[in-house]
Amino acid sequence: MSGSHRGRETAIVEGVDRADLILLAIPLVFCVVYAVGSLLASGYALPVAGASLASGALVVDGLFWHPPGEA
Repeated sequence: MSGSHRGRETAIVEGVDRADLILLAIPLVFCVVYAVGSLLASGYALPVAGASLASGALVVDGLFWHPPGEA
């Protein structure tokens, strides 16, 4: 393989990388934060804003702090 292959230590489970887990976590985090926010606050603006910020943090982590490697 050519390019910068990161090696075996970045794979969590065989065939599942950090980028895959982040893609799975984005909607899960959005739903959990929205559910908790809707229980604590009336209306929908605050829960949606909180869920968007939490999911956005995962997007930033997956794109800029820990970008996926080349295949």
